[in-house]
Amino acid sequence: MRTQSQQTISEVQKIWYRVMSILYRSGGQSVRIPSSNELAQEFGIARSTVRIALEKLTAEGFLIPRRGSGTFTNPKCRLNANWEGPLVGLLMHNGNLFFYSQELQNELECFFGEFRKTGWNIRLVTGQMDTPEAVQEILSHNYLDGLITFGSSEFIPPVADALLPTVNMGFFTEHVTNVTPACNRVLKKLFELTGRDRGIRVWTATPRNGRSDFLRTYHEHPGLTIIHGSEEYVPLDGQYEAAIRKEFTRHRPDWILLHPRELSMLQRITVDLYGEAAARNILWIFHTLPGTDPDWPGYFVQADRRTEIRTAIDLLQRKLNHESGPLPSVTVEARLIRVPDQCVIA
Repeated sequence: MRTQSQQTISEVQKIWYRVMSILYRSGGQSVRIPSSNELAQEFGIARSTVRIALEKLTAEGFLIPRRGSGTFTNPKCRLNANWEGPLVGLLMHNGNLFFYSQELQNELECFFGEFRKTGWNIRLVTGQMDTPEAVQEILSHNYLDGLITFGSSEFIPPVADALLPTVNMGFFTEHVTNVTPACNRVLKKLFELTGRDRGIRVWTATPRNGRSDFLRTYHEHPGLTIIHGSEEYVPLDGQYEAAIRKEFTRHRPDWILLHPRELSMLQRITVDLYGEAAARNILWIFHTLPGTDPDWPGYFVQADRRTEIRTAIDLLQRKLNHESGPLPSVTVEARLIRVPDQCVIA
């Protein structure tokens, strides 16, 4: 029986990736690929499977069979590649996204806007990477020179970094070169807005083990008491709202750290308990996306994404240049934006 990792990538895909990597590395020259026997032995699969893959690649013009000589790459299929540039992968959110939301499209726009300046060839790395074995399986068959991970599970960057030069973004992971947001400047501004830096109660729906670098900064400050929403209930169901209302009845929060989808529920609870003026006087802080109510004041903590990406590119380039010694992680200051007018205030 096949293991989970062996099922992660199909046998035909393995041959496809292997041959396309030869074409990519050919420098625009016609290069002989291994025979079907050799490929079958290399991957431990049937020759008939190899032939299916090679026939498809030949039909698509990537390969040219030469009687008595073997099968060669077609130099006219340049793949629109910069033959001198490295092949760098971008692995977002474990690589198993079914679609890209508007939020992720914005992230991709930032990534590719900066990638265009590098001369690199870029591949989006996809696949069901829910185990370390699956990560190894997929990355070993992508034939990449380097990798940037963004928002993936914590086990993925260390596994990737053991295989090829890797820089991680989105949160801090041990034993990997990371680029993460620094929130000290934002926190200082929030204290100024509150008028004190002690005895502040912060409510958030983010679980205690959440990966937010912003929350980690909160937890490290002695002047803040962090109250996490009940983890016993599914967010936004009736029991969850009742649990929040009970907590807010006992203690009124000074700050509410939230996702926009929670805004209407939390507005309803706070206005019912404290009145609208007092509810608006709470510091409402959006930590992933800005608030969607144009009449409700708040603040949005936003990573300086393009600066983060440029920093990650620089670190990965240093790794690709085989710079000696481990590269330290780097932080980039986040920004505090007032909503709804979108004014950057820190």
